[in-house]
Amino acid sequence: MKLQQREKILAGLAMGLVGLAGLWFLFFAGDNRSFDQLIADQTKLAVEIENKQKLLQAANQDAKRLAQWQRRALPPDPVLARSLYQNWIRSLAARSNLRGTTLASNDAGTRRDHFTRISFKLRGRANLGDLVDFLYEFYSVGYLHQIRSMDIKPVLGSHELEVSLTIEALSLPLAESKDKLPEKFPKEAGQGLRLAKRSDYRAPIVDRNLFEVYTRPTPQAPTARREQTIDPGDYAFVTGFTEVDGTVKVWIKDRTGDKLLILASGESFTVGRTSGKIETIQPEGEVIVEFDGRRRRLRNGDNLHSGVEIQDERPKQPAEGGKSTRSAPDRDN
Repeated sequence: MKLQQREKILAGLAMGLVGLAGLWFLFFAGDNRSFDQLIADQTKLAVEIENKQKLLQAANQDAKRLAQWQRRALPPDPVLARSLYQNWIRSLAARSNLRGTTLASNDAGTRRDHFTRISFKLRGRANLGDLVDFLYEFYSVGYLHQIRSMDIKPVLGSHELEVSLTIEALSLPLAESKDKLPEKFPKEAGQGLRLAKRSDYRAPIVDRNLFEVYTRPTPQAPTARREQTIDPGDYAFVTGFTEVDGTVKVWIKDRTGDKLLILASGESFTVGRTSGKIETIQPEGEVIVEFDGRRRRLRNGDNLHSGVEIQDERPKQPAEGGKSTRSAPDRDN
């Protein structure tokens, strides 16, 4: 039977609705959670994933740390580890010049199959520099060990100290060194310490009295700066000449004191703390001034220390009568 066009359209719509119903059944059938609940569950799962990733990162860090400990640990056999480490402690004490030493072994402490703690008590005498040498090499070698306690007492009447140290080292079942002490870790002595050289520790410790209350050094007072002296003569300028009723006068501007001096020949003046005198004012716009023990010929714009110094020249007398042309004074200078 041949379907009409209208029937074909209806059939297509019916097939589409059946397909949508199938998809809904495939993805959402049996899940009656709301949209908000789905979002909340997604957020919760994302937080759980993030926490698991943090745990994984921490586990990786712990694995690296454990591998480092295994390189630094004493051999797995506690008996062998104790013997080797005891010999090393005795050798170190001898190299550091510790005297009258005794080394007592404490009972080993085993924590299941995780590690064995090997403990020693070292006693002896040494000066402070020798003790610094001992501690420097002890920590620079990088074994999996530590000094749990240290007791230092000064010996009366000498520079020696009574030293008592409690030392612990760890033996691990999976230690890389099986029949000997591990190689130095780090390989270069001093690399595992904050300061690189033995002398960096020795000098500041030996130079200080450990049995007195520490007093911070008094900082040195800063050196007082010399105050820069200002010579007022460098700031007193000839600013012009005037002639009134036949008397020629020179204008001198004292900038440090903000004063204007209008002086005639023979008049005295003071700039700062220095006295001066106008000897003569010449027609050509020059003035001879005695200031600061010297005679100088000054022109307009010169200060009292510039111009031309005069040695044995006699001062000239001012011109009499008649008016001469002079440069106009500058009151602002």
